[in-house]
Amino acid sequence: MALAPMLPGQAIKTPGSIWAKAIELANEERKKPGADGRGDAYCYFVGSRASGKSTLLNRFLYPTRAEVPKPSEGIEYTYARKPAAYDHEKKDLAHIWEVGGSQEFAEEIANSDQLFLTAKQVTTAVVVIVVDLSDPASVLPTLLYWVEQVKKKLAATYEKFEKKGLQLPEQLRQRAKSKLYASNEDKDVVYHSGISLVVAATKYDVFKTSDPEVKKVMSRVLRYIAHAHGAFLCYLSGLHGSGGDGSGAEDAALLDNFTRLMNHLIFTGLEKKPVLKMQPMSDHNGPITIPAGADTFKSIGRPRGATEGSVTAGMAEWRDLFEKMFPGVREKEAKMSAKGAKFVIPDQYKEEEVDSVRQRKLTDLENFRKEQVATVEAAKKKALMAKAQQQETAAKKKAAPAAGGKPGGTSKPKGSGDATPPRRPSGPGAS
Repeated sequence: MALAPMLPGQAIKTPGSIWAKAIELANEERKKPGADGRGDAYCYFVGSRASGKSTLLNRFLYPTRAEVPKPSEGIEYTYARKPAAYDHEKKDLAHIWEVGGSQEFAEEIANSDQLFLTAKQVTTAVVVIVVDLSDPASVLPTLLYWVEQVKKKLAATYEKFEKKGLQLPEQLRQRAKSKLYASNEDKDVVYHSGISLVVAATKYDVFKTSDPEVKKVMSRVLRYIAHAHGAFLCYLSGLHGSGGDGSGAEDAALLDNFTRLMNHLIFTGLEKKPVLKMQPMSDHNGPITIPAGADTFKSIGRPRGATEGSVTAGMAEWRDLFEKMFPGVREKEAKMSAKGAKFVIPDQYKEEEVDSVRQRKLTDLENFRKEQVATVEAAKKKALMAKAQQQETAAKKKAAPAAGGKPGGTSKPKGSGDATPPRRPSGPGAS
């Protein structure tokens, strides 16, 4: 008796077959600890120009190298690999981007649909906002700008999930809340982004000689913003090597703390709360180090001594004090928000011949665009004239029959000289 033919796909489900054994083995692998399919990590280093992003990224990837990298322009990509926690034959991969150059370019990257906190990236995303303590007036505008960019992009990405009825955005928010702020008194008023957010304040070695009151305001503002947005806050210094003032050990400890934190956030994520070697440090007279969830609004305080009020009100109070302490904040913000800031080529990369050709091509392009605009305008004008002429002709043809005759003929009024006289009656009695 002939066997009935198998349907497509039925053969691989036959018990004992090589395909069935392969499927069973794959299912067992997925059930192993750590085999949760977390996927690649995505990390972004953002911040103002010359804030130390390239140096910090270089020291994270190569902690023992104190090299001074070239200034970055545009967006630069690199990656990091690490043996998987539960299977050293496999390696976890992290995609890392550094966003540099003009503010206009940075905004283009932040608003891109293909890059920066996309739907594919949010579950394993890490954003490091780098602020420059050696330029105090730029710290607040830079931090607030990038915090707003993160929030705006996440809102757009999360909306795509929610329109499909998916609960991932809320799950990510609850993950951050439960792992970092479970025992924090402010957990219900903090903005939980769902991603790993780090505020890295570089060049503390330059800033630490400032007046204590200046350092106090800077630390409180950074703590308030970081805590309000569920972010980690780290001061860093001596990234180019020890300055010979005996602070080498402290600089190394700060870098080691940052490296440990980044390794955890990138390769483990917020599924587990990070355990750092360095204890939280909130004294403004020293380098600040505060993990997300370790601070409170009560311990930070408010400039006017208020103990109650919304987070937004507290932000406004700290901003007012910051602007008084560090003049030039408004100018920095205006410069960041100004449109038309073009891509800048550093002097060491300039070539006169290439630049002249580029300028000529740009001029040709501008002239071509003007010619195209002029051609379009001329075509529109010609079309309008033709339309007006057609309407005029149609109006004349319509007016001719209304004058009382056949089209093309001449009408004759009643009582004219050549009118046919009335016929006389014939027959008897006719005169």
